[in-house]
Amino acid sequence: MPTKTFLLALSALAAATLAAGGAGAQTSWTEVDDNVSVPPFEANADEVDDWDVYSSENTKIGEVEEVIGTDASTPTALVIEFDDDAGYGDRDDVIVPLDAFAWDGERLVLSLEPTAIDDLEIYDD
Repeated sequence: MPTKTFLLALSALAAATLAAGGAGAQTSWTEVDDNVSVPPFEANADEVDDWDVYSSENTKIGEVEEVIGTDASTPTALVIEFDDDAGYGDRDDVIVPLDAFAWDGERLVLSLEPTAIDDLEIYDD
């Protein structure tokens, strides 16, 4: 195979892998211990578990099922069970990074649009 053709094929493969969300490079997740602080929300993991999740339009769109991270003391994402409201679909165990949420003093608000949820990883506990 000529070098130019090989490089083009390699570039196309790399672009396809990135577009697919890097499926080959999934994170190894673990449930965070209940007493671990979840800094963005000034609450511990046990408190965050089962919080309702709202869209930016104040529609309830789901619930926190788990606080997870790369180890039991480092929260980096929430596992969300989405309702079928506001276009998010009825999806379970979607891993959403902590930086996609804000605590407005009363509720947990997701900053992602419904279409962004489609590409997120599913938690397999």
